[in-house]
Amino acid sequence: MNDIKDRLAKLLATENITVRHSASASTASFDVKDRVLTLPVWKSLSQQGEGTLSESDATDVYDLLVGHEVGHALYTPYKGWEQAIKLDGLNKNILNIVEDPRIEKLVKRKYPGLRKAFLSGYNSLMKLGFFGNLSSWDDMTVLDRLNIHFKGSAAMQVPFDDAEMWMVDGIAACETWDDVIELTKKIQMAYADLIQKSQQRMDSITSGFGDSDEFGESDMPGEWADDEIEVDTSETLDGDSIDTALFDSAADDVEDSEASTVEEWEARKQELASKEDRDAPFYIGIPKPVLKNVILPHKTVRKQLTAILEKNFIEVEKDMLESDPGYREDFNNCTKTIAQAEYTKFRNSSNKIINYMVKEFERKKAADEYKRTSVDKTGILNVTKLHEYKYSDDLFLKRAIVHDGKNHGLVFLLDWSASMHYHMNNTIKQLLSLVWFCNKVNIPFEVYAFSSAWSDPDLQGVASTERMARKLAAPNWNTKHGEVVFSEYNGFKLLNMLSSRQSASELNQSIFNMFYIGYRYGMRYGRNLKLGQFELGSTPLVEAMTAMQEVIPNFRNYHKLDKVNFICLTDGEANSSFDSVLNEYEVELDSAKHKGYDRIPGRAQVLFDDPRTRKTYDVNQSKDSILRYHYTGTNQVIFLLNVLKDRYDINTIGIFLCSERGVPRRLLEQYLGWFSLNRDKHKAARKECKDSGFVTVRNAGYDEYYLVPTGSVQIDDSGIPLEDGEGANLTKGKLKTIFSKSQKRKFGNRVLVNRMMDLIA
Repeated sequence: MNDIKDRLAKLLATENITVRHSASASTASFDVKDRVLTLPVWKSLSQQGEGTLSESDATDVYDLLVGHEVGHALYTPYKGWEQAIKLDGLNKNILNIVEDPRIEKLVKRKYPGLRKAFLSGYNSLMKLGFFGNLSSWDDMTVLDRLNIHFKGSAAMQVPFDDAEMWMVDGIAACETWDDVIELTKKIQMAYADLIQKSQQRMDSITSGFGDSDEFGESDMPGEWADDEIEVDTSETLDGDSIDTALFDSAADDVEDSEASTVEEWEARKQELASKEDRDAPFYIGIPKPVLKNVILPHKTVRKQLTAILEKNFIEVEKDMLESDPGYREDFNNCTKTIAQAEYTKFRNSSNKIINYMVKEFERKKAADEYKRTSVDKTGILNVTKLHEYKYSDDLFLKRAIVHDGKNHGLVFLLDWSASMHYHMNNTIKQLLSLVWFCNKVNIPFEVYAFSSAWSDPDLQGVASTERMARKLAAPNWNTKHGEVVFSEYNGFKLLNMLSSRQSASELNQSIFNMFYIGYRYGMRYGRNLKLGQFELGSTPLVEAMTAMQEVIPNFRNYHKLDKVNFICLTDGEANSSFDSVLNEYEVELDSAKHKGYDRIPGRAQVLFDDPRTRKTYDVNQSKDSILRYHYTGTNQVIFLLNVLKDRYDINTIGIFLCSERGVPRRLLEQYLGWFSLNRDKHKAARKECKDSGFVTVRNAGYDEYYLVPTGSVQIDDSGIPLEDGEGANLTKGKLKTIFSKSQKRKFGNRVLVNRMMDLIA
């Protein structure tokens, strides 16, 4: 039935609602806040009852079931239903019989393609015995006949006498919920005596599809179920004066009457709901990060990191004296004085490339402005050109209109995992060049290092139980029912290392801190660097991408940006992934209540309906024959990137740092397919890597994803590579070639800064 589900979902999408098919649902529900309609997954009806249905008839029945549930979800007011049954004393069976034709009329009006499905579907269900024995009208009450009349075709010719036609006409004329309430009251009063005197099966054929159980207190999940009903019970009912006591009595009698056919219908209907449909998708939600707990502010980072590094400088001086002579030279280069000198040297050498970038940026920006400029005639005469009226039509003053350019900002996400220490020196140098460029041309920026090893210094020495209790008291995630669950016990944190919001002195200090970290990790014994709570950990990329769902819009709104450029740099795949969602139950364990979780089925199609964009996402990328074999965390990162781009229209750049020697075949196979089956693609990628220093991938979620050998991010600030006396023997042409190659090497190996300059410009 998947094709039927898809077709009907597209039909319903014209209403701009999100449609979910859930194997765990036994009835329809509608989230009025997020506009999410949840429908049961029904089994095939080709083998139901005593007969069989053709494929076409089975399709019509399925569309009927869905269409009817959609009608109730969209048009039957939950609060109104509750008030009518519980407070006004209306009989639920009569109310259903009046309400069903109204909602079906409205849903068919919205979706004309359902008209045939309703007619054919009901006829098929009646033939299969879903409404009991219809062989004799004499055995039916007027309510039974009303129900069959509005569900069946005109060919059935359900009989009504003159005294009953007012009910037929009244039901057919109902357009609003108020119309339904008024007519139900009149029918209930008209047949109150009959109800009280006879114990006939007044509810023998109720609206099977709109049965009150669908709208009872316990069966209305989502936003409807959470709303409280505030009704003044002393208020009189609208319309004719009605004896409430008689109402109650009549309702009780109907409730106590036989309902064998209702029970039969409910049993048949429950059989239709598939509870173990492996093909049914599993829907998830994305939790909202609590940014005040997730982000360590730049002021805190700068203050704590400066204190930690000052302590390292002291320890280096001590190690210099106590270490073996073989280590002493390395430690000597780690002193604060030497580090500051190296930093100044790097800063000065970077000025050339920064100034070049600024010049290119301004040139490209001016060219873009020229393209956005148009000339418009004002309609005001240019009196200086009146003498040209005989041979020129250009007699009006002109004005240049420069159409608005886009105001850009940059958010940088840096992998703070242990394996990054191999690449940290050159990576940070690339990053700092980019930061200096942004700062010089007044482009807002934020640099976050995502870590799994953050440990609050205030919790050091605190017992583990107390430490866990404090973490739960300040959670990273605001997780609701149905949303994926991230552990609150790990050390996930976004470390705001650099920010355009910092003052000049604060930014300079933060930049030096980052430079020194890279500088130390670039040395032979760099791993001896002690960073305390800032120690490198694993790669919580899934958590970081989820947090970006709130970080990026906050960044954009704060700086009033038109466009956000997002760069993520990592040397590994996400080392964690979500596998559970929060359910609505609590589990008692160790005399304490804990939140309950549902595992995401391993074989199910996992979908996310974004309430913001109304788009549906395949979390596991199962439609892509290549990406479906990714590590789960990688697929989840791709999914979250797609959500980011669709929500906020951002530019996304990903940089994956590979080994020194090149891009491994294993990594290429993840995005290009097996080598043996895609030799041409792999050959082209190898050529691109040789020519440009990296491989560009288009199916990794990013707009551009670069697989970069670590050699391509090394900063070369040396001069022309000539040995002593060699230059004197070279021709001008040879010197020019060497110089050109040297400049190309110095400028071209800055993969990050060169690409981002183009992107921002």
